[in-house]
Amino acid sequence: MINIVPSGTKSLAQLLLRPQYIGGAIFLLLFSSVVFGNLAYAQVFPQSQIPAPTTSNKSHPIVPFGKQPKVHNVKITSPTKGQRVPVGKNLFVSGTSVGNSNPTSINCLVSVIVNGIKPYQPTSPAGPHGSGDYSKWNFVLTPKYTTMKEGQNKITAKYSCANNAAVLSHNSVNVTGVTGPGVNSTGPGVNSTGPGVNSTGPKVG
Repeated sequence: MINIVPSGTKSLAQLLLRPQYIGGAIFLLLFSSVVFGNLAYAQVFPQSQIPAPTTSNKSHPIVPFGKQPKVHNVKITSPTKGQRVPVGKNLFVSGTSVGNSNPTSINCLVSVIVNGIKPYQPTSPAGPHGSGDYSKWNFVLTPKYTTMKEGQNKITAKYSCANNAAVLSHNSVNVTGVTGPGVNSTGPGVNSTGPGVNSTGPKVG
């Protein structure tokens, strides 16, 4: 049986072959090939997954202005923290300080207090520049002032200048008073009457 297509009906191919439609048909074919080509490439070569940059939650501590660690202008070097010291005997105490390194400060000195028993006791300057040089200093603790008690004792050194309260500084060590042999209370030139070591000097409040 032969189907007869009405003369008024034209196939799609016949329409596309008309000159006015040829350019559009070519563009459609090229566009389709590009789209399908990209889809095929994406399936064969999938894009590598690049992890998104992460930010650390760790924050660096910031020291607020005016909260900088305070510098100690004085330090006790002997005895040391936790040292065992004899009860009821003389004790040699020594240390260092900034001395007279600040030219605007005058009459700078170091004094010592033990177990909070006032007044502060004057120390002896032992720095290389002679009298008044407290860059190194020493003190002999004698029963005239007080002695170490059994157990914990606190020794505090104070650096002060007559005209500059801003340089006031303290340093403390805790030592343990013990009884019995094997505890040394002496050091180089330690006695209450030897050269450069005495328990007298300008009164310190």
